[in-house]
Amino acid sequence: MKIPKLIRVFFGLLLALALFCGWYMVAANYDYGAVSGTYVYRRDNESSTLILRKDRTFSQQRISHGKVEQAQGTWRRIGEGGVNFSKEFLTIGGIHSESDGSVYGEVQKSFLNLVPSVVLGDDRDKGPRFHLKFLWF
Repeated sequence: MKIPKLIRVFFGLLLALALFCGWYMVAANYDYGAVSGTYVYRRDNESSTLILRKDRTFSQQRISHGKVEQAQGTWRRIGEGGVNFSKEFLTIGGIHSESDGSVYGEVQKSFLNLVPSVVLGDDRDKGPRFHLKFLWF
């Protein structure tokens, strides 16, 4: 039995719409659960691992010129992609903290707007960037 062309086109469009809606639900999601995860930063003689948890706490390890430091603090979202880290955050890449000691950043997504990274500082293009760590890396 051959399926009429009109029905194939209809179901093709329906599938495309469903795929678009699924993509959009992930791409536009910046809530705590979507942003939480393990992020890494590496540059020259400095590296840092940042673990963002859904409960709005973070753990961080920074290694700079062989010196290892640990920090624990809180983070919160600001607007759609902004994030603010409490004064316990260990700054990296020459970024300075705000007057209250907190550090501001922004969540940016790449690869079809699906993979988050955290960029620190005022220059969202050149600031230090934490990349999401995948389980297989």
